[in-house]
Amino acid sequence: MKCHLCGGRMDSVCTDLPFKLDQHRIVVVKDIPVEQCNSCSEFLISDPVMENLDSLISTVDSGIELEVRRFAA
Repeated sequence: MKCHLCGGRMDSVCTDLPFKLDQHRIVVVKDIPVEQCNSCSEFLISDPVMENLDSLISTVDSGIELEVRRFAA
């Protein structure tokens, strides 16, 4: 697969990403499988992975400002 921004090669990697849920809450999800460009670092998250992320993020405690979770496929 080629990067839609620069045309570089996309590689399958696992990465950590932050998600800002509202003004005061952030969840960091570790080890998310993505396709990442080896030239410009642009990344793509597949639909099934995004569905799992949505489910995971929906279970975050609303009283916690910062939470770190590990992605589990």
